[in-house]
Amino acid sequence: MKYPVKNFIKCLISNFILKKPTPLFISLEVTRRCNAKCPFCGYWRLEEPELTVEEIKGVLDEAYDLGCSIAVMTGGEPLLRRDLPSILEYAKEIGLSVILLSNGYLLKDRVSDFCNYVDAVNVSIDFPDVHHDKNRGLNGLLERTVSGIKLLRALEIATNINCVVTGKHSLEDVRKILFLAKELDSQFTFSPVFITPHQYPHGSILGETLEKDKEVMRVANWNLVKSVADMLLYYKKHGFRKTIQNSSAYLKLVRDKGRFTCFPFSFQFAVASDGTVSAVCPASLFGSHNLGNALKQNLKDIWYSKKAQILRDKFKECKLSESLGCYLFCVAEPSLPFTNPTTIIDYIRSGLETLR
Repeated sequence: MKYPVKNFIKCLISNFILKKPTPLFISLEVTRRCNAKCPFCGYWRLEEPELTVEEIKGVLDEAYDLGCSIAVMTGGEPLLRRDLPSILEYAKEIGLSVILLSNGYLLKDRVSDFCNYVDAVNVSIDFPDVHHDKNRGLNGLLERTVSGIKLLRALEIATNINCVVTGKHSLEDVRKILFLAKELDSQFTFSPVFITPHQYPHGSILGETLEKDKEVMRVANWNLVKSVADMLLYYKKHGFRKTIQNSSAYLKLVRDKGRFTCFPFSFQFAVASDGTVSAVCPASLFGSHNLGNALKQNLKDIWYSKKAQILRDKFKECKLSESLGCYLFCVAEPSLPFTNPTTIIDYIRSGLETLR
């Protein structure tokens, strides 16, 4: 993973020395269209507007000026946009590192279109067998995802496999995915599923989730999560440090179901497919965390607005980890460096392992 050094250093100095929030990531939703039919996500049921290429370029310019080092391109399924390569190419041209999030189905079909414009590709693999295809409602998904990862690694593009552990998982399911990641020379991350509170329809920030699906996915026995975290902590010490990207601090936090101070709008922010700017957070006890629209306001004005600072302060009091088990990797892990310096050491160590 190649970081723009100037913005990366600026981010660290601003956040940890000057105590001035400066983002490292922009999570940019380029579409909500999707070719999968995941029961825990309603995007595939929606017809939503999409930013044009020129609008996206304007957002990326402002994100870089704000201090971002990394653009995370997400969806829906970003590869459904035929013009995605021009978006990725522009992000690279202005100096951003680019991470592409994909369900993996179209990777091998489009790898030649985007391979020169990404630094890393993240995919989700739920199960190590046919259950993955069934869970995502897309036949052939696992096979095509693995084929895509192999092509990316042959091109020396970093990949990461993310596994969200639900009530449908066994410890062996996660172990097999971990070993698959190592076999593919890919990285691996894990987080437990989080069913959001009632602010969103049927408990999902992503759209309608049927009650029967929600109850099947919910982790009723935290011992499963403890077992997964303990297993990953063990393997990090025994030959998998390069593979497992969860920090030890994160794994211990999840294992112990501890409380952490949440900073979802300090290192990163999200821009939705219609330009809405928000914190990267699956739920909020404080009402809406939409802060403006990137098509109507400058990102810097939104980021440093009074409303944004009020929300940052409120997030620090969030207790969803204690009450509902909110430990999503994309929220909890970037929050830990603000209160646990050992996390930064773990990141540096993992980075050095990756370079070997």
